[in-house]
Amino acid sequence: MTRWNRIRGHRSRVVAAAALAAGSLLAVPAIAHAAPLTVVTIQFDDGNADTYQWVASLNTHGFPATFYVNSGSIETAGHLTWAQLTALSQAGNEIASHTINHVDIKKLKLADARFQVCQDRVNLAAHGLQPESFAYPFGDYNATVETQVVQYCGDNSARTVTGVNDKTVFAETMPPLDPYATRTPADPKRGTPLATIEGYVTYAEQNGGGWVQLTFHHICDGCDAYSIPAAMMQSLLDWLSTQVSAGAVAVETTKQVIGGPYVTPFCC
Repeated sequence: MTRWNRIRGHRSRVVAAAALAAGSLLAVPAIAHAAPLTVVTIQFDDGNADTYQWVASLNTHGFPATFYVNSGSIETAGHLTWAQLTALSQAGNEIASHTINHVDIKKLKLADARFQVCQDRVNLAAHGLQPESFAYPFGDYNATVETQVVQYCGDNSARTVTGVNDKTVFAETMPPLDPYATRTPADPKRGTPLATIEGYVTYAEQNGGGWVQLTFHHICDGCDAYSIPAAMMQSLLDWLSTQVSAGAVAVETTKQVIGGPYVTPFCC
């Protein structure tokens, strides 16, 4: 059974269960008439320590997340530890690559860019992790970076920080239009209303479905420009849970959405 069939099967079971509870199972429409599929990926960038507190709430809701980390920052002040990354991975979350030092690889010479990406994967693998996805620092990339750096180093995908504008593009396609330049709505930051973040999902639901990547940096009360309060994060997860229960949304990691074989890390 393919990944998409598994998801659609889950959606049909959710709809059927809801109808049975309402005593109207015979009224359930065929799965061919179900609403378009929307997949949400919860992502945390930069390996910031304040994101670790969300492992319990994610687990409670059954939501796996993708953590894009810089291996050079692990164990430094304000960042996750190797033990925490291992615990996150064992809980079903994806640990993915974001370069060693959060540098703009588009501005580097080819050898230096490859070192930042390839060695980052090597560092993560040395601690028992299996990095398969990549996120461009600052969202900066070009065709050379896509093919001769990220794809060369063995990642199956790479994420940008733009491309979904909720006007003409409401979600990334599945499969992505370009797996090495996957499109996202704007990163939530201090002052972004909860309704705006939820809107990224509902606009996708209402406009043909697709893949919505929600990227967060800090979960705290105003500690950074790219932060949202803890209470808002909890409200978002609770709301997403209602969308999943209704069969409107599935929550998956980047790796689950993209698929593909794991390439053993090497450098360089």
